[in-house]
Amino acid sequence: MLDEGTINRLLERVWPVAEQLGLNPGHVHFELVSPQTIQVLASHGGLPVRYSHWSFGKSEQRLKTAFDFRLTQIYELVINNIPAYAFIDETVGEAEALMIVAHVIAHADFFRHHRGFQHLPVDMLARAALHRRHMAQFRRQYGDEAVESLIDAAHILADFSGESLSPSGLGERPDDVLGIVAKTAPGLRDWERDVLSLVWEEARYFWPQQVTKVANEGYATFFHTQILRRVDTSAEESWETARLNAQIVQVHPPQLNPYRLGYLLFQEAFHEGGWDAVALARDIYDDAGLVRAYLADELVERAGLALFREREAQPEPRQANPSEIRVRLLRDLDRAGLPRLVVEEAGPEGLVLRHLYDGRDLDLAQLPFALRDVATRVWKGPVTILTMRQRVPHRMTHNGVDWVDQVV
Repeated sequence: MLDEGTINRLLERVWPVAEQLGLNPGHVHFELVSPQTIQVLASHGGLPVRYSHWSFGKSEQRLKTAFDFRLTQIYELVINNIPAYAFIDETVGEAEALMIVAHVIAHADFFRHHRGFQHLPVDMLARAALHRRHMAQFRRQYGDEAVESLIDAAHILADFSGESLSPSGLGERPDDVLGIVAKTAPGLRDWERDVLSLVWEEARYFWPQQVTKVANEGYATFFHTQILRRVDTSAEESWETARLNAQIVQVHPPQLNPYRLGYLLFQEAFHEGGWDAVALARDIYDDAGLVRAYLADELVERAGLALFREREAQPEPRQANPSEIRVRLLRDLDRAGLPRLVVEEAGPEGLVLRHLYDGRDLDLAQLPFALRDVATRVWKGPVTILTMRQRVPHRMTHNGVDWVDQVV
């Protein structure tokens, strides 16, 4: 079982090497917690004081089941805040913790320097705690059902809160569907707009993390490898850290391993341009940008990338050349693989959204229910999406009672 003294000793070994390599993570506050606590934190998006909602409990149960069946384990969780907070599984061994501490320092450095995080609040933990108090007050005043149903509808739109990594205010961009709804939806009471605004602020906080999963994890993996090569380690430590690293970068088809892919891309950046290229890639690239810059053909196979047919019980890779794989990978990474929606109209006649079609149909098993909830609980009027279905233009509308799907 790890303790604070052990973490401090590991930091004394790792921190000077990290600084020599150019890392500047700022202050990092380390907390040792149980595996169950890390699962709770992860289910809340890493914010330990986030408002309550049933979806977080569902996520927690899914993580617990995966842990119980030894399908996955969360070793650490780093919160982008000043100071940064790092939660580490207290049950790992000291040798494993050596690598985890190095990994955490690199994460903190990434948060501090990447352009997508520069405009975010530096006190998000305090702001999330304030959000939680506001939500609790709304529940007391207006009832759990009213608040819970409103958060349900807000979460449907949370991934559509403006995809830019640059600063933007509430509802200032046409792709900020949640922000525009919060500002202009007719019939919303002041407290309801406050709820939507709080969800919007947290969605904007999480957005850079959604589009830098490969870059962030790859950067941390690249640097924990570099640090461990320079730290004096015992034979046992070398074995244990090598074992854990191999586990982290192992390929599990058909799932993409962001640790492996990101590590190889930063390694390629280093080979092409040295430490300056690594720092520049850290500062400017999201996942799609990093792939465009550094995914050479020979890296495709090393990263374990392939195309798989959908809905196969035992998926097998199909024949595809590196260029085809790269195109599909970029489609899946760009905007975190989420659909692109923009607001075309937001007025008395209803809310009209346009889906910027990229060859993938929207999920029609979920779409009618999503539009119904937005129409009834948030917009309080008809909501329409202009999209394509099997490459045929469609106009899909829900007014809260009826669902209409028209070919146009």
